[in-house]
Amino acid sequence: MPWDPDFINRNPILGQLRPLLSPMPWRQWPSVSQLARFREGDIPVTFIDDSAFMAMDHYYEEAVALGQVPTREHNWHDFFGAVIWWQFPRTKALLNRQHMDDIQRVGLRPRTPRRDRLTHFDECGLVLVAPDKQELETLLREHDWHALFIERRSRWQRDWLPFIFGHALYEQALAPFIGLTGKCLVLQAEAAFYRLSPLAQYQWLDQALAATIGNLDMFSRPRPLLPLPLLGVPGWWPANEEPGFYGNTDYFRPKRNRI
Repeated sequence: MPWDPDFINRNPILGQLRPLLSPMPWRQWPSVSQLARFREGDIPVTFIDDSAFMAMDHYYEEAVALGQVPTREHNWHDFFGAVIWWQFPRTKALLNRQHMDDIQRVGLRPRTPRRDRLTHFDECGLVLVAPDKQELETLLREHDWHALFIERRSRWQRDWLPFIFGHALYEQALAPFIGLTGKCLVLQAEAAFYRLSPLAQYQWLDQALAATIGNLDMFSRPRPLLPLPLLGVPGWWPANEEPGFYGNTDYFRPKRNRI
């Protein structure tokens, strides 16, 4: 897909990036060096192109541990990877350290289950902020989409705030499709969080997310994340204004009974 300097206006999912990227700094594809300079000094890494990465003679996670993030030019996936580094530098660095811990323990292959879960969150993760964590986690765990999206619809964008973490989700949101799903983690926040500016909210989120993942070592256990059909989030997709939209059980799947 070619560069679109107005991509943040395509839909409300990508519109989350408006506080960071408005006005848009680049009318053409940004070079890797431009990405590296954009928030230079605010994050613990810089971005390098393929030739610089090859010259390092390191595997990907090792390069990141050295503060060098391999980044392909003219590539939406890697562009959004840089965006998440700008928004969540502590959490991104922590995920890489946990990758490195497992690599040093067992080697690059085979990949450990924890590394697979880390990658899943890195690609498709979403953070939900709520004043009552248990309430929201219960609805998500039970796949109670009717209560989540219809009965309590007014809670969204007021009490329940979704924040994209996985850079693959942003890439997929360039052309949304039925099936687009995030794997989410719920964080509980006090009333003061809701009064913060958007950029200050991301700073709070990064600290809280890194602390939660680090303290709980949550990716060491099976199924640490909860599925959330993104096009069901009120305000994120026009079709969900009609209650019948949620009748698609191939997308809004009922909970499976595990034997």
